[in-house]
Amino acid sequence: MGIISEDIKNKKYKNVYLLYGDEAYLRESYKRALVNALTVPSDTLNYARFSGKETNPAEVVSLANTLPFMAAKRVITVDDSGFFKNACDDIAEYIAAPSEDTCLIFNESEIDKRGRAYKAAQKAGFTVEASHPDENELKRWIAGNLKRAGKNIRENTVELIMSTVGTDMYLLDGELNKLISYTGEINEVTDDDIKAVCTVNPSDSIFKLIEAMALQR
Repeated sequence: MGIISEDIKNKKYKNVYLLYGDEAYLRESYKRALVNALTVPSDTLNYARFSGKETNPAEVVSLANTLPFMAAKRVITVDDSGFFKNACDDIAEYIAAPSEDTCLIFNESEIDKRGRAYKAAQKAGFTVEASHPDENELKRWIAGNLKRAGKNIRENTVELIMSTVGTDMYLLDGELNKLISYTGEINEVTDDDIKAVCTVNPSDSIFKLIEAMALQR
């Protein structure tokens, strides 16, 4: 998120962003942060969305080369197009010489780093990898989200959240919102709050059941 945060802070945006990696939650968060900084989703004249493998690359490039209407930037998001998984010359050529008036944001779950489009994006400094955070990074993310909501939390309580909910960031985000609402004006999240409102991850329960069966408990 550091690169994107700096771009938003300095209001100096790249012409193309390729968001990729194994953490879908982070990719979606990066994309949303850029869109919210650059435009408003209701501006249908300057904001367009494409999604899926059926997306026509020529249509994306044509729109990207169209001047914005009474706005500083045209903003286009493209989700899971496959342009960076399979050969796509139209996109590779556009990335090599993008429009200065457009911010084109690709959010891709699958890429091929050997492909021409990826290499063009990497060479230009347009790539942002969203990898699943390690345990310590995830702890800081949980504590940071609660801090922004005015909540303090002890490290062992953060560990209890992770052992209860798991490490899926979408699930964690939902449970943190529940905790923030549940605690109301109270400024510290405790173990009792976790036990009261957090949903146990079903897959975690299955693993514990299998482990218990293996130990004949």
